[in-house]
Amino acid sequence: MTGADQKRDLATQLDPLRDMGFIRGVELTLAPKVADRRPDARVKLKTPRRVFTLVVETKRTFLDQAITNAVIAEHLEVVKRNRLPLLLLARYIPRPTGERLAAAGVNFLDRVGNMHLKLGDEYHILILGRREARPDPTRRRPGPALIQLFFALLADPAALTWPIRKLAEAAGIGKTAAAEGRQRLVHLGVLRPAGKERYRLTGDRRLIDDFLAGYNQVLRPHLLVGRFRAPERDPQAFVRGLADTAAQANTKWAVTGGVAAYEIDRFYRGEGVTLFVDPFTPALQRELRLVPDRHGPVTILRGFGQKWKWRTVNHVDVAHPWLIYAELLHDGHPRALETAAQIRETHLKA
Repeated sequence: MTGADQKRDLATQLDPLRDMGFIRGVELTLAPKVADRRPDARVKLKTPRRVFTLVVETKRTFLDQAITNAVIAEHLEVVKRNRLPLLLLARYIPRPTGERLAAAGVNFLDRVGNMHLKLGDEYHILILGRREARPDPTRRRPGPALIQLFFALLADPAALTWPIRKLAEAAGIGKTAAAEGRQRLVHLGVLRPAGKERYRLTGDRRLIDDFLAGYNQVLRPHLLVGRFRAPERDPQAFVRGLADTAAQANTKWAVTGGVAAYEIDRFYRGEGVTLFVDPFTPALQRELRLVPDRHGPVTILRGFGQKWKWRTVNHVDVAHPWLIYAELLHDGHPRALETAAQIRETHLKA
């Protein structure tokens, strides 16, 4: 999509604002191409009293729990960084999602007219309940292999130039699944061919949103081994014991979520421990004295491919920042979302 096409599309979606009696003018400015990934644009709304400037963020995918959490995290970061409110332009925002966004202070407008707009203390409007046409029930849902491919492309930009065999190994999937997944991304306009076995990323936001939604809905449940209770109540004590036991068993592992965020930047830690393990065996479970508990504080996920383990920090193996970020969004705690925004700003410049 060219800059002119993008501006025309955004301007069309902003049309309902022009119908508000207190809006006297709408001025849209696209972010320059050389700018950081955020924002998409800025919009100035002229009212009888003054002009309000909002940072525009667009989402073309369905707003599930993970994407909604990502938007709230982005809102917190935009307000902190720019001292300006966020305006989310989305395809469709169902009532429960709209209520959650409004409660978090996020302005939004979707393509069917659902809206939340708060301009200072002067104007406040909330419209919810307008329904989108029912989606095609035959549309195929992405499987775990495709989400693992998304992660591999995000984790290493060089993957855009890799042959299928290497890409499949990095993602931990078969060559056929890797080839079909890459072709699907080309069809969606996320990737564009740039020579033999070379591609250029043209829709990084779509790739990020699809990965986050897929991690929450598809990949995490697929990788979940289970939840457990450990003898150690202190997460740090458990991780220290895990490090020693895993080294003796030649087992790869990496913490993710809050514990990982705390290790790399001393952010929010949370109460439990979530980690990737490869392989997780009955012998390892016995050595760690882990007892299955559906509400236990230790969550075990299977490692996949070659990119899930990132680096060792303070003698603790941590997962890739994209996985840490996705897990914090899955957590959904307000402090986890604040931490997710900081992780994205510090470690994820895509």
